[in-house]
Amino acid sequence: MSPENEPRPTFEILAMTPDDIEEATSMRLTSWFDAYLNEEVGVTSEWIAERNLTQITPEKNKLWKERLADTVHHAGWVAKDSSGKIIGSTTPYIDEDGRQDIGSMYVEKNWHGKGVSTALMQKAIDWFDTTKPIELGVVQYNERAKAFYRKWGFEEVPNSETLFADKIPSILMVRKGELK
Repeated sequence: MSPENEPRPTFEILAMTPDDIEEATSMRLTSWFDAYLNEEVGVTSEWIAERNLTQITPEKNKLWKERLADTVHHAGWVAKDSSGKIIGSTTPYIDEDGRQDIGSMYVEKNWHGKGVSTALMQKAIDWFDTTKPIELGVVQYNERAKAFYRKWGFEEVPNSETLFADKIPSILMVRKGELK
């Protein structure tokens, strides 16, 4: 069978539930090694592993459950493969000032290019008020992610550089609100 005739892997997008949080967190943290590893800026495997330990505490798990329960300001979706394994997630939110942010969006590396990110992004965009701007932070050296976000209409904001976790150079990207 030629590659173009092979069936595409199947996945489904579901609303994130409290039971999904630990597995989604594990997938997200594993993705850090693929997305952020950069020896030049000091983002080593050891640094990522150490930081990841701070993200899997009972307190962090409780915080995610509280956010998920606040359906006015927070949302979450997971992508699951045909076996039910979480292979992607997104957690958009609206802050207290009404700023809309994609939050986190991660897809397991072996699912890149298979439509998972597109399906998750569509869920997030649909959840927001698209007449207002939507923001996201992205690692400055993650060219793959930036190219994906540009396809969705996000543009880099000049002079928006910050350090995520006091280490990772990040920039702001914004998708302008649509006219009604």
